[in-house]
Amino acid sequence: MAYQLSFWEVLKAFFVPVDPLFYILYLAVFGFPLLFMLWRVWKLRKKGISPNLRPVLMVEVFIVTSGLAVFLIMALLYTGSGWRLEDGKLQIKGNPGSPEIVELDKTRIALVESTGSWQATLRTGGIGLPGFSAGRFRFENGKKALYFRHLGSSHEVVLEFDGRYYVLLYPGVEDLYRELIARGAQPAKL
Repeated sequence: MAYQLSFWEVLKAFFVPVDPLFYILYLAVFGFPLLFMLWRVWKLRKKGISPNLRPVLMVEVFIVTSGLAVFLIMALLYTGSGWRLEDGKLQIKGNPGSPEIVELDKTRIALVESTGSWQATLRTGGIGLPGFSAGRFRFENGKKALYFRHLGSSHEVVLEFDGRYYVLLYPGVEDLYRELIARGAQPAKL
């Protein structure tokens, strides 16, 4: 049993669900420079590009290309984020690198409302996009946890293992909660 994101799901999370603030940011960072660069090339195509404007156009091309590369690199870094359940252990990948392993027989678990005290308030490390968040976060109750959110749900699973907290939120998280209980996690009030 697993829930891990593909490259395309991470890339899609930059844009879905629609968040007007992110679209304004994308337009400011990519749209305007690209349109300005295309306008200048169109305007100068008849006269030819003077040697004085070549460095400026090269910088503009570099900025747009770098921005697109950042999108692709971030999507690659977070490909495979999510969780995988096998052999009585839950592997949670919320940051690039190796996943954190939670032993279910030593884990306390709770299914809580996503709008309650376990609502993320501050990202201290990781990524936060309209459709995907992962990494270290601080929550309304003051606790810090490794957080994985893809799209949304009315509930989230909170795990406590070895003094560390983990929060998982995605469509269908209730099924994971039932499966973890069946495999030995201890229900608790967290």
